[in-house]
Amino acid sequence: MTLYASVALFRREGRMTFKAPRKEASGIVTQARKSASRFWNAAIQEPDKLMKTAVVHCTGNTAHIAENSGTRRWVEYKLSLAEAATQPHLAACLVELGVDAKKAPPPMPDVLEINGVVYRREI
Repeated sequence: MTLYASVALFRREGRMTFKAPRKEASGIVTQARKSASRFWNAAIQEPDKLMKTAVVHCTGNTAHIAENSGTRRWVEYKLSLAEAATQPHLAACLVELGVDAKKAPPPMPDVLEINGVVYRREI
């Protein structure tokens, strides 16, 4: 069972803010997205306005993020743990998942030279 964390960004008095993330214990990302959407749509009350729901899970040195801004489409993207830690709502999700971005290994370089042989990573 993969562990996911979800967080909701909402507008309160003209400012964007977020509530504390919650864990989503789901077998697949689709179940986690549906569960997060249902929970956060019900949890955000007037006068607050739900702006975006995000579902995060980590593998290795990468944070996989799926965001929905009220449409039926989810946008998925990947960030390194260091990049994800710079955004407060994603950093809160990393803490909820028990991931320490400072202890993560550095990302792999695109080009390595070992004993005169150049290795290039396919991107």
